[in-house]
Amino acid sequence: MLKKTLSLSVFALGTVALNETIDTYSYFLSGPNVDQPKTQYEHAAADTALSLLKRRLGSEPLPDLPDDNVAAVLQLKQSLGPDRLKELLEPDVDEADLIWHDVVRNSTNSTDSWVSADARGVAFLPNVTYLQFASWYASPNADAANLAANPEHYAKDTVATGTGELSSKILEGWGGVTTNFTIPSFGPPDRAKHPFLRPLPEFPIQQAGDKVLSDGTTFGVLHIALRPVSGAGYGQSHDGFEVYSTVWYPDGATDEFLDKERRHMVIEIVNLTLQAQKDIESGKFS
Repeated sequence: MLKKTLSLSVFALGTVALNETIDTYSYFLSGPNVDQPKTQYEHAAADTALSLLKRRLGSEPLPDLPDDNVAAVLQLKQSLGPDRLKELLEPDVDEADLIWHDVVRNSTNSTDSWVSADARGVAFLPNVTYLQFASWYASPNADAANLAANPEHYAKDTVATGTGELSSKILEGWGGVTTNFTIPSFGPPDRAKHPFLRPLPEFPIQQAGDKVLSDGTTFGVLHIALRPVSGAGYGQSHDGFEVYSTVWYPDGATDEFLDKERRHMVIEIVNLTLQAQKDIESGKFS
C-alpha cells in the first residue's frame, strides 16, 4: 500500500488527507486525530471484535480461522450468523445502553451543544460515480456487504419505508461499545429538528437519521453526504466522488470515543465503496 499526505483545500476543515492506494484505487482519507493507514484502523477493530466474540463463546470450539485477524473475525461472524451474534452480544448491548444513557444524562442536551465525529473519503473508482454509489447504498447490496464493511459490524437489516426513506436495525460497535439500535428514518436532513447538521450546499445528495436505542432514547444522529469530485485537482486521470460521513452525539460523548467513531467510518467508507465497485463491475448491481 502506498501512502502520502496531501493538503486538500476542498475539505474546508483544515484537515490533511492521507492519499492511499487500496486495491489499486486512489483514496484520500481524513478524520481521525492520528493519521494511520486504513488497514491499521481495521486490524485494531478486528482485535476488538475477535476478542469480544472469543470471550462470549467461552469454551465453545472455534472453526479453523485464517491468521489474518480481519479475515478471521469475518469468517467467525459468518459462521455464527446474525441470530447467534445477537444472543452472544446481549450482555455487551446491555452495557452499551448504560453507557449511552450516561452520555445523554451528562450532556447539556441543547441543540447547539452536540459534537461531531467526522470522516471523509474521496474515492477514484473506474465504475462508480456518486450517483451510482447512492443507489448501491440504498439497495440490498449494502446490507449484504455489512459484515465485511467493518470488523465491529454484527447485523444490519434495512427496509424501505412508505415514504421512500430507509429504516435500519443495526448491531455494531465502536471500540467495543457494542450497541443495538435503529435508524427509523434515513432520508433528507431535518434541520428544523437538528439545526446542528451542517448545510453542505456543495453536496447534492444528503441523508440523515436518528440513532435510537431499544427504549426510544436518541443517542446520535447520522448524516451522510455525497458529491462528485474532479480528478484534475487530485492528479487523477478520471473523476471521483466524496463521501462525507458524520455522526453527531450529545456533548457528554468524549473525544476518545468520537475518534473511535472516526476510525470506524474511514473503514466503512473504503470497504463499502470498494464493494460497490466490485458489484457494479461484475454486473451484480446496475
